[in-house]
Amino acid sequence: MMSKMYLKITVPSGIFYENDVEIVTLKMSRGYIGIQPGHSTMFSNIEIGTLTIGWENKPGTEKYFIGGGLIYVLKDRINIITDDIVNVKDIDIQRAIEERDRLENKLRENKYSAADAYSMELKLKKTLLRIDTYNKK
Repeated sequence: MMSKMYLKITVPSGIFYENDVEIVTLKMSRGYIGIQPGHSTMFSNIEIGTLTIGWENKPGTEKYFIGGGLIYVLKDRINIITDDIVNVKDIDIQRAIEERDRLENKLRENKYSAADAYSMELKLKKTLLRIDTYNKK
């Protein structure tokens, strides 16, 4: 039996996920990283992308879209803090496609302040990655 480590994912409303896991894979600034028991201590930002709990393509593996956050890793514990995470099975793909189209049209209008345009571009990036994560499930 593989060794496991404790994973806790916290969102503003409380604990989103809490369980012992074999591996967690998520995107950081230099790309995707898999964290297993015994990993060195680390504190870092999480990039927008897919968070996978368990081994890819194995029964029981769970996939989530995560819209960024923070991660703190100890030898046998992972703590993730985020305000945007959803199970891939729960993504409303039609809504995401409509949101993508709406944001792309608004950005084409080019009548927004730099701050508003930046905010819309960030929302569009999250929406595109949410769609991509859904399509890879």
